[in-house]
Amino acid sequence: MKKAGILTLCGLVAAMLIGFSGSVDARPQYNKAHDEMHKDAPNADAMKEAKCNKCHYGKKKADRNDYGKALIKLGLTGDNYKKKNKDDKPGLEKDIKEALEKVLKEKNGDDETYGDRIKAGKLPGTNPEE
Repeated sequence: MKKAGILTLCGLVAAMLIGFSGSVDARPQYNKAHDEMHKDAPNADAMKEAKCNKCHYGKKKADRNDYGKALIKLGLTGDNYKKKNKDDKPGLEKDIKEALEKVLKEKNGDDETYGDRIKAGKLPGTNPEE
């Protein structure tokens, strides 16, 4: 009886921990579309390895580098993602592709386009501490 009580208590604690843990708002479609678009780039392997760090840095999802911020300005926001991922997946894919194409012409703080950075073999974004 004592073992059953301990097991029940452990199960409740585990369920509470799982229930209270923050959810990750991963957007794998962004990463997949980015890797597909740049599969022939000189730094394709480095970009694939960078995963979310192409657009983010640090530990919080709100920590975006200049490239990530440029994509947000082009419409790749959390609200748009949630709405379209639920109701319009083809529209979401179209929006992602369009934003990834447009951002290549945008310039960063060093007056380089993100497309030129990729062609030069660099990751597209730069973190604030760089």
